[in-house]
Amino acid sequence: MSLAVAKFALPAPRKGSIDGNSGFGGSAEAGQEIHLNIQASRKKLFSNYRAEVATNHTFETSGFTFEIRGKLDGIFDSEIPRIEEIKSSFNIYELQRRLQESNSEHPYCLQLRTYGYFHWLKTNIIPDLSLLLVSTRNNETHELKIQLDIANYEAWLERRLAELVYEAQLAEKRTRRRKKTSEKMIFPFDKPRRGQIDLIETIEQGMRDNRTMLLQAPTGLGKTVGVLFPTLREALSRGQRSVYVTPKNSQHAVAEDAIDRLQHTGANIKSMTLTAKNKMCFKNEPICNPEFCEFADNHYTKIAENKLTEQLAKKKSLSSRTFKKMASRFEVCPFELQLEAIVDADTLICDYNYVFAPRSVLGRIENFEFNEGKPNLIIDEAHNLPSRAMDYYSPSLSVFTLESMRDEAAFLKKKFRNEAISLLNACIQTIQKCRPSDISKATKIKPPLASFMVQDADLRNFLSTYLNSDVDIQPKDIVLKLCFYWSEFTDALQFIGSGRKEFFTTYNPNPERISITCCDASEMLKESYNNYSQVVGFSATLKPFDFYSRLSGLNSEKLKTAEFVSPFSKEQRKLLIIPQVSSKYSERERNYPLIADAIRRISELKKGNYFVFFPSFDFLTRVLKVFKAPDGFEVLRQQSGMSRDSIDEILFRLRESTLNHLIFAVQGGVFSEGVDYPGKMAIGAFVVGPALPTFDLVREEMRQYYQTNYASGFDYAYTYPAMAKAVQAAGRVIRTETDRGLIVLMDDRFIQTSYTKSMPQDWFVNNARELVSQNILKDVADFWNQPL
Repeated sequence: MSLAVAKFALPAPRKGSIDGNSGFGGSAEAGQEIHLNIQASRKKLFSNYRAEVATNHTFETSGFTFEIRGKLDGIFDSEIPRIEEIKSSFNIYELQRRLQESNSEHPYCLQLRTYGYFHWLKTNIIPDLSLLLVSTRNNETHELKIQLDIANYEAWLERRLAELVYEAQLAEKRTRRRKKTSEKMIFPFDKPRRGQIDLIETIEQGMRDNRTMLLQAPTGLGKTVGVLFPTLREALSRGQRSVYVTPKNSQHAVAEDAIDRLQHTGANIKSMTLTAKNKMCFKNEPICNPEFCEFADNHYTKIAENKLTEQLAKKKSLSSRTFKKMASRFEVCPFELQLEAIVDADTLICDYNYVFAPRSVLGRIENFEFNEGKPNLIIDEAHNLPSRAMDYYSPSLSVFTLESMRDEAAFLKKKFRNEAISLLNACIQTIQKCRPSDISKATKIKPPLASFMVQDADLRNFLSTYLNSDVDIQPKDIVLKLCFYWSEFTDALQFIGSGRKEFFTTYNPNPERISITCCDASEMLKESYNNYSQVVGFSATLKPFDFYSRLSGLNSEKLKTAEFVSPFSKEQRKLLIIPQVSSKYSERERNYPLIADAIRRISELKKGNYFVFFPSFDFLTRVLKVFKAPDGFEVLRQQSGMSRDSIDEILFRLRESTLNHLIFAVQGGVFSEGVDYPGKMAIGAFVVGPALPTFDLVREEMRQYYQTNYASGFDYAYTYPAMAKAVQAAGRVIRTETDRGLIVLMDDRFIQTSYTKSMPQDWFVNNARELVSQNILKDVADFWNQPL
């Protein structure tokens, strides 16, 4: 079994608190630039200095072989060599205090001693050891000498190897269980839907060929269980797990239901849903600092002493409720407790963030198992991935937002108030200094790295003082809000400092803000896939495949794409395009009455619930002003920023079979994606025009980038994102074998080739003009009157 030094050199038994200076869970990228700069400087100053020196050693015990591998940050060659380990922290004096308090069992000290011990084993010379602590705030350095006592180290080593043997035995047992489970897994439905078998067979063949997959399958096919079943079974056959990611936490339930069905067929599957830190945290703000949070204090010590990992391993399904209950009882962090349980989970269900966000949590969890390859990754609603990934790298800073914090800052304690307001003023001035002269509209500017990083350092210094005071942190604390708001921007700003072409920065004078835009996150996504053996993305809207595969970082010769048609009879669905009305911006004013009239006349032919999906809230409001509901219908509308309770109220009313509703909503909103309307909850959907993104500087810069890199500027920037929303909205109708529904697309662009490329293949035979009716009302009436 192979293990990195950073995962090997840990206190035995585990001890310590959750803290930025704890030495636990750091990412490989953290402080990388500082390391490189110091190493380059050392090479110039010292001829006997070598950097990034690979080392390893193999331990054999109790029938197991452990290969421990790592790289020395630096070594000074001499008669008594000196090994140097570089560690960065915002506050190096706080880090030094933690190192000295830990009685030499801090992970950083153990890592350095491990390197020294390996050197002694190979040369019989005990080297000098030193930790070089470097401040991320101002690059200040401090050297800390570390002693290597062979007897003490070997006493720790004996305990640590005993731990690893125990973990290895558990891993063997886990691997045997998973392989046995894979052999006995059966599909949880006696009669798979038409298309489900094809879907499963396609995935199985793709995995045998070791191909990444993008699969388009319509709503109602049963694609969740159809994808999860073969992908999980293949992972388990190698002793591995599957990671199932969704764009929203609200969509976890579909995957949980699929796992529950598999468990009820006898599959010995351990399932876990990973919940966001801010939803798990017991405190007013999720600050992982032992001096602020009693649940962070001695977290690792309490985990080990109470054998909480072993307790969790006995449970078949793990949810936020389970973790919170245990965390409350033993006073540990419920979010970090989740991470302890991942190793034993066969299926991990979580948000996109945990796989694709910068410095994702799962990226720091190293598998320690007897298995082949890596976990499998399942990407639900994969059409969301390109835009979601771009958003990770596209923050902005608004003067209006900062100004709105001023009143809150005025209520801070006196000892912090003036400095907070001063920092707030400095932040606003830093943004305003970026303003080009004589501009009246958004303008592209050079990334202002230096001034923003200086301001970030000042904010971090203030935050450190603030958190170490006796102040009572309340929800939405203004100091935290300001510091995190600024640091999110500077984190992305550092990322684009190398001048990458897929990023650009803009200044907008009205409202006054500075923004970073990422046009293409595909290169960053490719790095995420390296942690997985098989990758399967699926959705009801993944056409054209070239667009989604390229921007998802999956564009390679290994990629397999496939489209599956609806399992339901075509007689269950009536699909129409009305090109006589237009949603184009220049023609909207005269089309509002025409759109309203068409909706009224078509819906009154059959009582029931209909959705009307608009490109924007403004469009919705303007049509609603001239709309007269048919007799017996009540109009409901989606509001911007609608609360969960208000959404649930509308869904509840749709389940009342005796009522008839027209629900005016927006494409891409809460009612048009990731929600089911089975039976009579929705018998029809009107999709009013493709919801093209706003035509502005940012979108036009994106168009130019796509034209240069993919020769499809307008389609990539405007057409395909709009059609994904339109097709998703149309897919709300026809969810089961007994459903019957009407889909009406209203706009002449729906018959244009560049737009029809995104439509499912079973919508028409040759081209979309087949869906244009010569007698709309008669055709709709005939559809409703014909027997199934």
